Amino acid sequence: MVVEADRGEVRGTNATFAELCERWLEVASTDLSPVTVRNYRDLLKNHIIPALGRVPVTRVRTMDLDHLYYVLQSQRGVTPSTVRHIHSVIRRALRQAVQWGWIGANPAANATQPRLVKPEITPPDVEQVAEILRVASETDPEFGRLLHIAATTGARRGELCALRWSDIDVGRNSLIIERSIIEVSGGVLEKDTKTHSFRRIALDEGSLEVIEVQREFSRERAVEAGLSLDADAFVFSRMPGGAVPWRPDHVTKCFAAIRDSLGFTGVRFHDLRHFAATRLIAAGVPVRTVSGRLGHANPSTTLMVYSHFLEASDQEAAKVMGGLVKRADPTPNSAKSRSSAKGI
Repeated sequence: MVVEADRGEVRGTNATFAELCERWLEVASTDLSPVTVRNYRDLLKNHIIPALGRVPVTRVRTMDLDHLYYVLQSQRGVTPSTVRHIHSVIRRALRQAVQWGWIGANPAANATQPRLVKPEITPPDVEQVAEILRVASETDPEFGRLLHIAATTGARRGELCALRWSDIDVGRNSLIIERSIIEVSGGVLEKDTKTHSFRRIALDEGSLEVIEVQREFSRERAVEAGLSLDADAFVFSRMPGGAVPWRPDHVTKCFAAIRDSLGFTGVRFHDLRHFAATRLIAAGVPVRTVSGRLGHANPSTTLMVYSHFLEASDQEAAKVMGGLVKRADPTPNSAKSRSSAKGI
């Protein structure tokens, strides 16, 4: 302590952990999406502040965090995934305290996070997707067209809501994804994609036809309202002229209604993304190509998420190579027979 004092490294503050979190989030929110800020505030309000809010920042210990994580799981039924998110928020706040000189070390750095059991991905099969698209097209044709594009491109829900007609490149049979719609207090907000980059996705002939049907539908609806369909209009919109995009939560509710009517319990809208990815992998499409279509920041993400399906694909690859390359050495039985023949 004497050495630290001589070096000017003495740390200290009277702030509580709740005060730290409020000041940290105020600073960090400039680099976070509104959805992330909202999620952080929910975790702070529901789990973190009730347990640690009154504790001075300088008194927070690693064992306190380990105990908190244990209580959240064993007594309150919080899932390991949520506890890990809670740990992430605590770690980031305490890291800021270190940077501000309030504490000398981050006690969350050595805290024990719960093991996260990787959920098994069970995408719908081809027949289920076909049935979902059929019912959607009969009950709400526009929503049916959105689902078709979701199933063939693997695009995220918010990315589909953010599609504008200027993003459709008919000449190159593709669409560009560079934005996403998120829900905020009082409405929706347009932001960049999850990986902060744009990508181009090639479209098959059937998907191009679906897009053109949607374009004609949107144009006719705009004309009936005395409007024109601008290039910046949203592809999927309930408003004539396409000025307002579909809300992501509305997409989820529409999908859930169709799923429940068919009895496909457990199938989520996001599973259409898994459907697209796994079918491409099963068809032998290179992982880098699949990763690009999905918008993963790195092909390693695709490898990690769909490792089980890649293993199955690798088994198929082994069978293919086995059919192409035949054994040149004799089987044990034939070798034994030849040895017997030589003895005779």
